[in-house]
Amino acid sequence: AGTMGVYGQASYSASKAGCIGLAKSCALEGGRHNITANAIVPGIIATEGFQFLDPKYQERETARTIFRRPGEPADISHAIAFLCSDEAGYITGTTLEVAGGIPLFVV
Repeated sequence: AGTMGVYGQASYSASKAGCIGLAKSCALEGGRHNITANAIVPGIIATEGFQFLDPKYQERETARTIFRRPGEPADISHAIAFLCSDEAGYITGTTLEVAGGIPLFVV
């Protein structure tokens, strides 16, 4: 929502975009102290709440991914662990989309 917008959910999209902007500002301010800050944008993830969504919505959103399946919570936690690791020490102020390719517009 913060990178693409969601029809009928302007306030939700604005709040998510604000989180991305906050991460970028934190990266600017924290950089001089060797602190990194990034944003993770999850796609449709098979959380506990996912099962309560309308099945048609689940199917439509899942079909938008390249993998034709929802992500797992572990996909998000692995991304977080990587960004917190020494291997990602030079990555800051960026947005990592863990969304199964949804932003690529799958046809």
